[in-house]
Amino acid sequence: MSARSMRDPSPFRSGLIHSALGAFTLTAALGAGAGAVHLVGNTSDASPVIRVALFDEAPTGTPQLNPRLPGYQEAIGLAQASPDSTTPSATGPEPDLGVEYTVSRSVVSPPAPTEASSKGIRINGKTVLPGQSLSQVTQTVQIADSAETIETLPPAASFLPETAPLVRNARAFSNPDGKPTVSIIVGGLGTNATRTRAAINDLPPEVTLSFAPTADNLRGWVRQARRAGHEVLIELPMEPYDYGRQRPHAQVMRTENSAEDNKARLSRMLAAAPGYIGVMNYQGAKFATNAEAVDPIMSELSAKGLAMFEDGSLSRSEFSSSAKKATLAFGKATSAIDARPGADEIMQQLMILESTARERGAALGTGTPFPVTFDILQEWLPTLEEKGIVLAPASYYAKQSLRSGQIRQASLDPQG
Repeated sequence: MSARSMRDPSPFRSGLIHSALGAFTLTAALGAGAGAVHLVGNTSDASPVIRVALFDEAPTGTPQLNPRLPGYQEAIGLAQASPDSTTPSATGPEPDLGVEYTVSRSVVSPPAPTEASSKGIRINGKTVLPGQSLSQVTQTVQIADSAETIETLPPAASFLPETAPLVRNARAFSNPDGKPTVSIIVGGLGTNATRTRAAINDLPPEVTLSFAPTADNLRGWVRQARRAGHEVLIELPMEPYDYGRQRPHAQVMRTENSAEDNKARLSRMLAAAPGYIGVMNYQGAKFATNAEAVDPIMSELSAKGLAMFEDGSLSRSEFSSSAKKATLAFGKATSAIDARPGADEIMQQLMILESTARERGAALGTGTPFPVTFDILQEWLPTLEEKGIVLAPASYYAKQSLRSGQIRQASLDPQG
C-alpha cells in the first residue's frame, strides 16, 4: 500500500487563485454592463451638452448682475431704456442690514442720478454707490484730500537765514517736478575706520552721514564726508531706560538734569566739529518721552538754525510735537532699514520706503554701517529713478516739515 503525504494548501497559491477569480468576475460584470448600454442606450445622451440659457424663463426687469462687474451701470441703463422692461417696485420696507441708506455725496461729481443709482449705502462713514467698492471710494477721497493739501500749503518756509547751518551746509538739491523723494541717513559712523571710509566713498553723495558721539577724529571724518558731497549730522547721546548698564557718554542728556545743564552739554557736543546740518538722537528712549526735558533742547536747536532727526528706533517720543512748537526743521525716520540686518528684511524695509514716498510724497530711512546694508543700498538706490522716485538729501526732507508742519503730499497715480 503506497503511502500518501497529507499537506496543507499553500496560502500564497490560494490567494493568487482567488484574486484571479475576483478580477475575472469584475471584468465580466463591467463588460456586460457596457454592452447593455451600447445596445439599448440613447446616443443623443452621450453627446456634449452646451447650456446657452441662464434662466428657465426669460427674466423681466433689471438683470441681477454683480454691481462690481464691469458694465453694470450700462446694463442698468439699457434695461431701464428698453420699452419691454419693467422695474419691480418694492413691496415692503427695506431690510435692516445695520448700515445707513442715504443719498450719495461723492467727492467726484457722479453722473445724473437714476432710480437705480441714486442710492448708496454708508459703510464706515463713506457712501458706496452701486458699482463701487469701499476701497474705490476711500481711494477717491484720499486723492481729493491730497489735492486739497497741495493747493492750501504755503510757499516754502523762509524762517531760516542764509547763515543757518541747515541752509549753509546743506547739499544743493531741487525737485521742480514734485516727484516723491526718498532720503537715507547712515548713522553710527566714525567708530570703525573701514566702514566709515566705505560709507563716504561708496555711497552716493545724496546719502546723509551721521557720526557717533564717540567717534575718534570727528573733525577729520566730517571734513572727508563733506568733500565727497555728503551732508553730515552729529548724534546726540540721550538717556535710555537702561542707563548705567553700559558706560554712558560724558555729555549724555538726562531727564533729571536741569534745562541749562542739558543745553550746556548740547553746546559742547556741537563744538566737536563744524560743517553739519543738524543732529540725530543716539539712544534716548527715556529722554524722548519727557516733554519738559525735550522742549528746551528743541528750542535751542531751532535758535541755532539746525535740523533734528529721529532715527526711527523710539516707540514713543515728544520730538515731533516739540519740534513743531519750536518751529524746528524735523524729520522722523519712516523705518530703520537694518534693525534686522538680513538681506530679505532690509529689502522689505526699502520697499516700505518706496510705498511711503508714493503715498506721502517723501520718506526717510536710517541705517547702520553693516556691509550687507552697503551692498543692498548700492544695488537699490540706482533703481529709484526708473520708478519715478528721487533720492534726496536729509535736509530736503526736514525742510518740508516747515511747510504747515507736515510733509507735502505728492499727486501720483496709485499704481505708480
